[in-house]
Amino acid sequence: MPKHYDKQFRGQAIKLVTEQGREPTVVARDLGMPHSTLFQWLDEMGWKKPLDAKRIVPLPDDPAVLKARICQLEKQVQQLETDREILKKATAFFANQNR
Repeated sequence: MPKHYDKQFRGQAIKLVTEQGREPTVVARDLGMPHSTLFQWLDEMGWKKPLDAKRIVPLPDDPAVLKARICQLEKQVQQLETDREILKKATAFFANQNR
């Protein structure tokens, strides 16, 4: 049977997310409620998760800086691909050990 929350509890939970900027999953965990319930309340009021400002990096106009950034990102992609391959092999190894 689903648990019912009073309006005051619901309002406080929503305010923690909308006014204080806390993560909904963290708020739900701290309040001891399912995160899906909190997300449903937020959806009902039209709340949208704000874009992460840290991920948006303005591009400089200097071609040399852009070239350096591309090189840096290419190295990062290569490292991530290597890490992924290692994890694939480790997963296969441990899956075969369990048989």
